[in-house]
Amino acid sequence: MRKLPDNVPRLRRCLAILVAGVASVCSAQDSTRSGQLFDELARMDSELFEAAFVTCSAERFRAIFTDDAEFYHDRTGASYGDAVRTLKSCPRDNGVTRTLVPGSLEVHPMKGYGAIQIGRHTFARKNEPGSETARFVHLWKREGDKWRLARVLSFDHRPSKVGE
Repeated sequence: MRKLPDNVPRLRRCLAILVAGVASVCSAQDSTRSGQLFDELARMDSELFEAAFVTCSAERFRAIFTDDAEFYHDRTGASYGDAVRTLKSCPRDNGVTRTLVPGSLEVHPMKGYGAIQIGRHTFARKNEPGSETARFVHLWKREGDKWRLARVLSFDHRPSKVGE
């Protein structure tokens, strides 16, 4: 039988540490898509787009944002404060719907502030072919027991591909 090199025990330890490290990274990645924080912000995502696209509640929409909210859109540019917090129209009235792409939502804690939410969504207009998909990043601020949306990045707007 062949004798193993003297450094094999050390290699096994290194391999065990590496496997443990990868497992903890994988576990951390899983927590971006589940858990209490994820559930809270998935609910806030629903509330935001329910107010904006379904009930068209200007009052509820305004209450979701911080006073100093900022919105950056790749097609329309930047807006700040009241310009962000004011619901300018009701997309529902134009037949526009917003759908969160299943499995795309991630939530990452932001120590001492709140959390970052990342995802993709699709916008479609009733009785029109095709739809548009876009990516978003939301910075949510925790104020007591409430979540308020402070910063929005909306980008990579493009026609949806089949299956998106």
